[in-house]
Amino acid sequence: MTEAALEHARLLELVAAFADGELSRDQGRVVREHLRTCARCGRELALQQDLARALAQEPVRGSSADLRRRVEQIGRANPRRGASLWNRGRAATAAAAMALIGVAGGIVLRGQRGDASRPVAEIPMFHDAIADCRRATARNFPRKADLQAVGEGLEFPIRALNRPDTELFSTWKTTLAGAPAAGLAYRWRGIVVVQYLVPTELIRRPPEVREALRGAGFYATSEQGRGIIAFVADGCGTLLMADASPEELRRLM
Repeated sequence: MTEAALEHARLLELVAAFADGELSRDQGRVVREHLRTCARCGRELALQQDLARALAQEPVRGSSADLRRRVEQIGRANPRRGASLWNRGRAATAAAAMALIGVAGGIVLRGQRGDASRPVAEIPMFHDAIADCRRATARNFPRKADLQAVGEGLEFPIRALNRPDTELFSTWKTTLAGAPAAGLAYRWRGIVVVQYLVPTELIRRPPEVREALRGAGFYATSEQGRGIIAFVADGCGTLLMADASPEELRRLM
């Protein structure tokens, strides 16, 4: 993906926030200038405006008890095999993460916009998260630092997953799609889970994710058992990436 194409993708993702009046004055000015010459982004703006009008007329529906039971049954029917990674040290942890990232580039976002769904690598937030995770893996993951130090200078709270079955072993600061972010890596049920904490406006930029957040409250996608989940909680956006199904990752939300 060229730098020009990536820059256009970043501007395209700002269109939805522009439609809702959520951009800063400077960001809004940049998007308005871009819309004057870009027909594709103009169509995206019209789509977002139509979507907002349609959603405003729809009642909010929670998930049914039957759906929740089926999600839990899927997770129980596909248990993780063993927990061999727990005692194999950081090298095995890195290998597991590399397996996760190796397939992530081929994951396709599905179900939100039909044929208009884009590969993850074409969405700046995911593109940068995948690249950043590759770098962390190549370094065998940075050492774990105090969360207060990781969050210094960030304008959103840094909260690790609070579960007895997760082990936080790495933390670092990074940048995703031009926004400051924090990376945290965990061992969980024999696999590696990478969590990115980002500003809420960043998590809402991609139209696919934005529409899912409006409807279900989270975005999830999977390919060959590997998954990514995006959601907003505790005042920040969260990405979870792992060699696991979205149903399993939802247990960490």
